[in-house]
Amino acid sequence: MTLFIFMPGIAHQGAQLGLEVFLKRLLPYLLPYLVVSQWLLYELYKKNKWQSHVSNSIKIYAIGAFGGFPTGAATISTLTQSSMISKKHASHLLGICHAPSPMFIVGVVGAQFLSSAHSGIVLLLILHSINLMFLVFLHLFVPMPKIVKNNQIVKPVTSPLSEGINQTASILLLVATTVVFFTTISTVIREIIRVIFNGVPHEVSVFIYSLFEMTAGLEIAHQLFKMETFFPLLVVSILSFNGLSIHMQIMVLAKSAKLSLKPYVFYRLLHFLLFVGSCYLFL
Repeated sequence: MTLFIFMPGIAHQGAQLGLEVFLKRLLPYLLPYLVVSQWLLYELYKKNKWQSHVSNSIKIYAIGAFGGFPTGAATISTLTQSSMISKKHASHLLGICHAPSPMFIVGVVGAQFLSSAHSGIVLLLILHSINLMFLVFLHLFVPMPKIVKNNQIVKPVTSPLSEGINQTASILLLVATTVVFFTTISTVIREIIRVIFNGVPHEVSVFIYSLFEMTAGLEIAHQLFKMETFFPLLVVSILSFNGLSIHMQIMVLAKSAKLSLKPYVFYRLLHFLLFVGSCYLFL
């Protein structure tokens, strides 16, 4: 609060950057996929098609993979609160059903940042291969409580499309708020370092933005290092880490359903190591 009060101009610059990143990099690639994925969720919800553990996981993963994060977490939270999946199952799925939307990886990361849609497709395949490997491991080696078939839907749904649009609006508000907030914090922190040390190395700027907000980190990295040979690996690392903004979105949705975050942390750390290592080998 003190920094925002005494550095209003810098905070304003950070907020503008956050809005620009959200409107130009996220919203066009997120909105249509979110609407369709949430519409599908409530179509299945209305028909109460959530009985089998394996089929549940496949449906939830498909919805999350299509909509991009935090669609998977929002879907898991909705189903958990309606007692359609167990909390233990949901806590594991929280860390597995977690990926950017396909068009963000192919269209933004691949075509715009890496100047290669093919590279975006390769990233997409590697990312989902690792997640699906986690999903197979979950159902083979982690015992889950049985789901009792429930023909009563806790929350009646008359119009899946309307429910999907309402849920999409809530998710977009959460995404926009965290992106703008954490980008503003990143900008203020970078300015403080610049004043104290009379300058900020490019590497520090990228680290600060990437730590707090993934898309802003990718944007700054692209501006500063796009001609460097290590740039693709830097992009992969930022993409895999996600940033505190996305993790905060997941935490908010998990808390609303009272889910444990320990499996989420475990899966994301392991995914980071496997994803960066695999991309180093293939890209």
